[in-house]
Amino acid sequence: MSGMASSQASGFVTPDPRLAPPNFSLERFFLFTQIFLIMIPGSFALLLSLGDDQYGIQIVAVVGYTAAIVLYTFSANRGMPRYLFRCGVIQSQFPRIALRHLMFVAVLFVLLTAALQLRPLMPPLWLVASGAPRSVPPLFMALLILSVCLAVAEILTNRSLLKRAHLRTFPPGTEPPGLKPDGLSEP
Repeated sequence: MSGMASSQASGFVTPDPRLAPPNFSLERFFLFTQIFLIMIPGSFALLLSLGDDQYGIQIVAVVGYTAAIVLYTFSANRGMPRYLFRCGVIQSQFPRIALRHLMFVAVLFVLLTAALQLRPLMPPLWLVASGAPRSVPPLFMALLILSVCLAVAEILTNRSLLKRAHLRTFPPGTEPPGLKPDGLSEP
């Protein structure tokens, strides 16, 4: 980061690395593949092994939730820009993102623990699927919706934080000639 600060002090701003044309990176591909595998099949395997343990369900949820947050915060999807782990601006924001993530994980953990503690007091209607094809118990659906809302809130605030940090470091108009803000070269 000190290199960026000194280049800004001298009046020269290096181009924003996230605006560079995307190119395939084997390292990034393997990293995001591992994160995806942790998020879906890894969480399921962990649920099979820890599902009956005290706090097992919460641990599984935190692992899957964390993988989803990393994947959707840093990857380019649905027209949103990518954020590169090696970018100095991103690295300077890791402590804030980590602290923010710990707070969201604490909320998720408390939410799940409270729901599981209240489960014996709930009417059977909340605990049993209706019997229709692909139906799920209402308690599970409510927890899923709350968890997804929590994840979306964290992802959007993380991306907003990273975008503001990039705009402070790389003000608009500092892109190299011929490069559009979406990172694609002009013809």
